[in-house]
Amino acid sequence: MIRRKLLYASPFQPMASGISDYSEVLIYGLKRHFDITLLIDNYRLTNKRLYRDFDVKVYKENPRVLNSFDFRIYNMGNNPEFHGYIYEAALVCPGLIILHDVVLYYLTIGFYQNKGILYSKIYEMAGAWGLHLIKRPIRCGDNLLECKELAPYLPLNSEVLKSGSKIMVHSDYAYQKISGVVKEPNQIKKIHHVALVRNENSIIEKGVLFHKYGIPEDALILGSFGYIDQTKMNHTICQVVTELNGKFDNKLIYLMVGSGSYVDASLGSHIRKTGYVDLTEFNSFIKCVDVVINLRHPNMGETSGAVIRALGLGKPCIVSDDAWFSELPDEVAIKVKNENIDEELYEGLLRLIENPDLMEALSHKAKGYIRREHGIKKISKEIADFLEGAA
Repeated sequence: MIRRKLLYASPFQPMASGISDYSEVLIYGLKRHFDITLLIDNYRLTNKRLYRDFDVKVYKENPRVLNSFDFRIYNMGNNPEFHGYIYEAALVCPGLIILHDVVLYYLTIGFYQNKGILYSKIYEMAGAWGLHLIKRPIRCGDNLLECKELAPYLPLNSEVLKSGSKIMVHSDYAYQKISGVVKEPNQIKKIHHVALVRNENSIIEKGVLFHKYGIPEDALILGSFGYIDQTKMNHTICQVVTELNGKFDNKLIYLMVGSGSYVDASLGSHIRKTGYVDLTEFNSFIKCVDVVINLRHPNMGETSGAVIRALGLGKPCIVSDDAWFSELPDEVAIKVKNENIDEELYEGLLRLIENPDLMEALSHKAKGYIRREHGIKKISKEIADFLEGAA
């Protein structure tokens, strides 16, 4: 049987992105179905094994390579530095777009900002209302890439959604958001995010990891993972943990695993951050913390790879009851409303800390859910079927 050829466009490490980690797992599942060539930007891959296991092309050196394949997958995120070349390729030669973010504001602005046609593209995708929204920041000389308040109102995704590509999303929320834009309903399919921890043998021992970062092993560690940003509501978590510590003799530590400086003023013995860590340490910290907290507001329609990892490793999770997060089964995570976040987060953490049986039940259910719904064989088969047009 002749194997079909697949071109797979995505960032990979050293591009520090959850999509890089996602792709490095998914391609090995898809390898069962296709002969795969990776299409990357102009950098060297951190994982040298990828050069042995796959053919690797650099887009700028091989712009005409797109038509040489039976199928093409384009991983589309919201970072213009990582996904600009993928955006261009998807417009030139349609394929299957894995839409990791419903809102593509930053990607689209960054892609067109220096091409002299940004305003016409905004008008094309968002009409006169879009131009009205950017009018004030433009007059003030602001960089639109720094105008975070505009992103929820300007998704700027219609160009790729109408490009003729099939669209894959990870949630019902994302499906509903884009279904009115894509011309044909059978061009869209929801397929779960793939489980991201394949080998628990690579997890660093807790004592070794905590010693390196000066973390006491007898503390109860509440962790958040990924870039530290206002949209992750780290400031709210800092406040709630500080308040809770009064009830627990300062035994709680809130640990932010990632980079970002916006809550640095709150750092201290019980509020800590690691800075950027590699993937092995990232997964190890998820395994070693007691509770994972992942909040999001506003939501850009993304799925959290960190939460997928945490659930797969059996970590009790507290998440925002919004968008993809709200679709998680109630028995695998505690959900809190963003509208009443301080009170609900406090109560949710208190329930977990005072109820070891609840933590154990969440852990057991979470592991089973990820194995059942997010396993690599299941997800790669569903993607292969969608590419090949199977029902």
